[in-house]
Amino acid sequence: MSMGKVAKNTLYLLSGSVGQKILAVVYFAIVARRLGVVGTGQYFTALSFTTIFSIFVDLGLANVLIREVARAPAKAEKLLANVLGIKIMLAALTVLVVFAIASLLQYSPIIMTLIALASAVMVIDAIHLVFYGTMRGFQNLRYEAVGVMSGQAITILFGMVFLFLRLPVEFLIVALFCGSLWNVIWSGTMLYQKFGVRPHIAFDRQLVKFFASVTVPFALAGIFSRVYSYIDTVMLSKLVGDTAVGLYSAAYKITFAFQFLPMAFAAAMYPAMSEYAAHNRAKLAELYVMVQKYLLLIVLPLSTGIFVLARQIILLMYGPLYLGATLTLQIIIFSLIFAFLYWPSGSLLNAADRQKQNTFVMGLTMVVNIIINALLIPKFGTIGAAVS
Repeated sequence: MSMGKVAKNTLYLLSGSVGQKILAVVYFAIVARRLGVVGTGQYFTALSFTTIFSIFVDLGLANVLIREVARAPAKAEKLLANVLGIKIMLAALTVLVVFAIASLLQYSPIIMTLIALASAVMVIDAIHLVFYGTMRGFQNLRYEAVGVMSGQAITILFGMVFLFLRLPVEFLIVALFCGSLWNVIWSGTMLYQKFGVRPHIAFDRQLVKFFASVTVPFALAGIFSRVYSYIDTVMLSKLVGDTAVGLYSAAYKITFAFQFLPMAFAAAMYPAMSEYAAHNRAKLAELYVMVQKYLLLIVLPLSTGIFVLARQIILLMYGPLYLGATLTLQIIIFSLIFAFLYWPSGSLLNAADRQKQNTFVMGLTMVVNIIINALLIPKFGTIGAAVS
């Protein structure tokens, strides 16, 4: 795979991600203004809760699928069919676990309803994740870029209609479901028409064993990453309340919106890294260093600018009710620097069959994060979560 193709794939995914994130941030700002701090907190709690468990529907299968399709494109259909078969079983078990744990945590009826709807979105997302993953294995991200942007537009269209009709917050999750369903239809159709891969379900004993043997480090890394990313919201909701989650989500959404940049670079690099790791270590090192330099040039002025303009950004996007999120944003925005540097490093380790080292780093990060959250949230609320 040439550097030019890496650049083209990066441009495709960046273009789609930029459009998708801009739409998502604007939409969330409208939702936050419409729902108020408490309603936003309930909405964000339900989504964060199910997002933590969504990794159990995947367990690293998508990453392994991308790597194996990149190495053997002729086996793509067979690999995808078995991954889909495994995912159906994992999805059923995960939904049961989500409801069991949500019940143990004694969430309010409205949050339980939101979690139920978000679980359906979680399952649908798991399907188009592997469809797009197969395309990434073919080192073509064009159709994924179109899909993620159009899916976000569909979510916003339905969401705005529901908001205009003043329907309950549950319908905003329904809007997410509509966007996710479109991604399944689009990605499945493109996969068949453009790549000749027919999505279906299969259970090949040898392939199932293979995936079970190689996905463990990826699965653990995914679990650690999801828990690390969203446990602060769950802990805030139980230790402080929905209002704190509403304020925190305002700062978190702004910060998270920019993580598409390193994620897009990493996604575009990963198939090439998998190829270079097997055949050309010099090119692997060259690609990694180049991307790290570009990401540093982007993230340093970006995080500094948002720190300086945090109050104005909060006022512009959410209004005066959310001014309490200003300091939280000023703290959490500097986590972007480390996020930008991590994504290419994690991709490099996974592509070079060093996923165990990556998993150890993520596990350690998760444990430290939970401990610091437990110490700081009860005393400092959203500021404690931002610091951790």
